[in-house]
Amino acid sequence: MRKRRWRSFWQRLVLATAVAFFVAVVPLPVWTPDWFLYWQVPATVFLLIVYVGKLLIDTILFPPKP
Repeated sequence: MRKRRWRSFWQRLVLATAVAFFVAVVPLPVWTPDWFLYWQVPATVFLLIVYVGKLLIDTILFPPKP
């Protein structure tokens, strides 16, 4: 049971990291506003860290539903 929870955690972590990497390095159109270019990577990293924290809390503190 515990291995399944951690396996699910690692799968979601890899998927979230892949999505964050794609969002951070995807080429944007020329008409993209400068303010968006300035905040794109920091906002992506912040959201990734928040999501990883949520995954850890859900994995460690909350028991799986039967």
